Amino acid sequence: MKCDHIDCGNTEKVWLPYIVREHPGGLKPHPFCTRCGMVKNIGSDRATGRGYFINVLSRIEKYLQIPGSSVRMRLVAKDLEKIEDFDDAYSMSKYSQEKIFLNILKKYYQLPDRTVQQFL
Repeated sequence: MKCDHIDCGNTEKVWLPYIVREHPGGLKPHPFCTRCGMVKNIGSDRATGRGYFINVLSRIEKYLQIPGSSVRMRLVAKDLEKIEDFDDAYSMSKYSQEKIFLNILKKYYQLPDRTVQQFL
């Protein structure tokens, strides 16, 4: 079930490692949700919605003119919907979303990672 996150107060923040794209950056105070306890991602690498990745896929297909695109796009969209917290700004970073998106694309497309990275 999806949580409507409520931030804790400034005095209740927890000191945790600050990580940007798998590179540690020291410790910073992180807010957390008082309902579910999820720690908020405070980096500049914020999560985006599923629509962003569907639009990326659409641009890739238009650029490469891949046949059977509507069926594959639907399968990718369904796989993204199955991931419960994919567009949750608390638990997910954009870098994590990109890794998940690349893994899903590999199931349906024979594209190198570098080609997909150009569109992200």
